[in-house]
Amino acid sequence: MKIMLALATFASAIIAAWYWFKSSRIKVESVATAEGASISDVLELHIMGAQTDIFTILHALRESSRLNKLAAVWTGVSAILTAVAAVTGPFL
Repeated sequence: MKIMLALATFASAIIAAWYWFKSSRIKVESVATAEGASISDVLELHIMGAQTDIFTILHALRESSRLNKLAAVWTGVSAILTAVAAVTGPFL
């Protein structure tokens, strides 16, 4: 039973670490605006580019948040399993 708890704790910690790693690797791709155009030349392109960049950043933040939430849940599972192993250790 001790070995099963230890393996479950290890597995949940690895899963949490994997989610946090994935969360840290999210990239925000910038949308290219018109080359060589100033903001006074093509105002609409600059506005559309800024809006698209904001949407892209928002999407990346949501994905990072989702992955961080999963990592936190798995960390909680790992902490609970560690506590169970510590409390039941003398009895197993």
